[in-house]
Amino acid sequence: MAHYVLVHSPLVGPTTWKWVAEELRSEGDDVVVPTVAVATLSAGWRAVASEFADQVPDTPGMVFVAHSGAGLLLPSIVDRARAVDPSLLFVDAGIPSVSVPTPLVPDEMFQELTRIAEKGVLPPWSDWFGPEAMKELIPDPETRRLVASELPQLPLSYFSDAVPPVRLWPAADNGYILLSEAYVGEASEAARRGWDAVELLGRHLDIVSKAREVADAIRRVAVKARARHDDQ
Repeated sequence: MAHYVLVHSPLVGPTTWKWVAEELRSEGDDVVVPTVAVATLSAGWRAVASEFADQVPDTPGMVFVAHSGAGLLLPSIVDRARAVDPSLLFVDAGIPSVSVPTPLVPDEMFQELTRIAEKGVLPPWSDWFGPEAMKELIPDPETRRLVASELPQLPLSYFSDAVPPVRLWPAADNGYILLSEAYVGEASEAARRGWDAVELLGRHLDIVSKAREVADAIRRVAVKARARHDDQ
């Protein structure tokens, strides 16, 4: 039995992982989907990482899986959780640099967020890219409604920070699953670092719409990561 921690982006809610979690549990795996309180989001990424970490069980060999904006936080979450012998998987997610701080969003995007913020508060993520964006990402109306109901309104200040470089990664046996063209650069960086990288090119929120395929990919990458670890 494998043990997974599925970490959602601060821009969405834990329901985004609901269907993948069900697929993993159907095969007998143990799955934790930590949550973060809306109030914590106003305290910045460090508070968010700590709240996620506080919900991680004390189980060796956990597989930490981050989607989207959770990727930049994942090494900090693993570190704060004092995880023993973990693996880290990134699903269409950002990867922190090993040499310099990594901004939570690129400067050009922060400028765009500044323009759409009202009194320092951003609209829900679903509104950032126009009214049709969520329909394209999640075609099923009821599923889309469930996901949209959890989207928080983050303060603009959340994105003004950067995560520190990860000079010593908490695990060498990590992996990457690419879902969309937007994260091709990150997938290439993962491959450059020697991580197992899998392409499931489609939509960024295919963790919702194609849960079985994503769950199968997570299992494959996790098994390969663990095998490399055991061979060392």
